[in-house]
Amino acid sequence: MSPTRRHAITGMFRSRRIAAAALAAALPLSVATAVGTAGTAAAQDATQVEVPVTGAAQIPEPFATQADAEKAGYVPANEAGWRKWVYLQENKDDSHAGDRYTRMEELQVHSPSMDRDIPVVTIRAKEDAGNAPTLYLLNGADGGSGRANWLEQSSAIDFYANKIGNVNVVIPMAGAFSYYTDWQQPSVFDKDGNDKGGVQKWETFLTSELPGVMEKDHLKTTNDKRAIVGMSMSASTTLVYAEQHPGLYGAIGSFSGCPATSGGPANSVDAVFGAKGGQVSYEQMWGDRDGDIAHRNDAQLNIDKLRDQQNIYVSTGTGLMGEHDMPSGDILRGNALGSVTPAVEGGVIEAATNNCTHAFKAKADQAGLDQIVYDFHPTGTHQWGYWQDDMINSWPTIANGLGLGEGAQQVSDEYRAEYRANHQGVGSAVPPLG
Repeated sequence: MSPTRRHAITGMFRSRRIAAAALAAALPLSVATAVGTAGTAAAQDATQVEVPVTGAAQIPEPFATQADAEKAGYVPANEAGWRKWVYLQENKDDSHAGDRYTRMEELQVHSPSMDRDIPVVTIRAKEDAGNAPTLYLLNGADGGSGRANWLEQSSAIDFYANKIGNVNVVIPMAGAFSYYTDWQQPSVFDKDGNDKGGVQKWETFLTSELPGVMEKDHLKTTNDKRAIVGMSMSASTTLVYAEQHPGLYGAIGSFSGCPATSGGPANSVDAVFGAKGGQVSYEQMWGDRDGDIAHRNDAQLNIDKLRDQQNIYVSTGTGLMGEHDMPSGDILRGNALGSVTPAVEGGVIEAATNNCTHAFKAKADQAGLDQIVYDFHPTGTHQWGYWQDDMINSWPTIANGLGLGEGAQQVSDEYRAEYRANHQGVGSAVPPLG
């Protein structure tokens, strides 16, 4: 990573704000609560299912410059703040400002089922990209259209592209308030720059249209292993994908979500949609709350379908304020008023996800599913500081499912120490690890 790029990423963390709780938790980093195993060697080495390319997404060449991407006009400019992490913002003689960063791409991917173009950011593996597995990262409630996304609020670029280096990363930068599911009725949200996007067929796009053509035709990798990670809104989505598409993923990450989404627990979905003032509804998405479609998309209700899925990482905080919520901590860095949102809104939301996740574990235990890795943080609200920790802590589990398990724990431990050393608060010093 260039000094300019590293400085930009470091500056991002020092200036970022807490993402709005509804739009978008880390135990003390020297501690982990892990229940179960990360999967057997046989499961790790198993070949995953072939993704069909019929009805495939259409992926043109990546934009060469930011100006080219903006000229295309398929993403409203006010929803593309993430572009600053894909393109050079400055250059000594300004001759290359706006060019793509090495190994970063913005792709205008056309979805046949939705008849619209989706912005997708890719990070190509530094080492042998043609033989690297693929990791799909899903954003939370704003789908990447605001500031609450992996590029802006975490060190995902540095972690996956530089510290790990041998995994291709794919991040859809759209899908606001969609739950990345196939809707029963059109939605008024998440339209592209040409006012397309009422039809929401995100599960079709992400599980059928995108993977085959992305991996084989665009990334040109010979590796058939893939994993998917989601947080907040998309945390339940990754579990549903694993249940409904067995064998598609070698590993699953689910951070701070509510796996139960039908019947009474549907109120967790209502809470997410509440941020849009009733302009979208549960019934538009899945119909009757106790209907077949709602039941199909309830990860807890279908938990038995995870029986053969290895390498599952599920995490949650408690809602109690933790190290990332303190005014003197690494996120707020002296902003005392910044504690209000995580304490009031984020605390309530994460307490609810904590309850959901424990109910999910109880159901899994009852079903005899002992392969799930649970990371129950003793503190933590619903905000990005903790999902940053989850990203690091989940890597051994995710890596195992991608065939990269050897040395993964060491990589995770080293990066955790490096990150903490470079992102200390302004109050008391962060205690050393170990």
